Amino acid sequence: MKKKPSKHMFCGNCTSHNAYDFPDQVFCTRRFLKNQNAIVSTLWCCEDWYPSAQECHCIEETLKKQK
Repeated sequence: MKKKPSKHMFCGNCTSHNAYDFPDQVFCTRRFLKNQNAIVSTLWCCEDWYPSAQECHCIEETLKKQK
């Protein structure tokens, strides 16, 4: 059963992400296990997105940089 999604579906809010090039890119474990490019944008989102219980600071920092 999936958890209630957060307000934004970003890789940075997915349970599969790990810090990579803070704050712009994250390492996605699911994509790595599928032999796909595991380095993705923090604000990107794929079909395997699964909400994390905790929001990631990388999203806040990436959004600040865009302004």
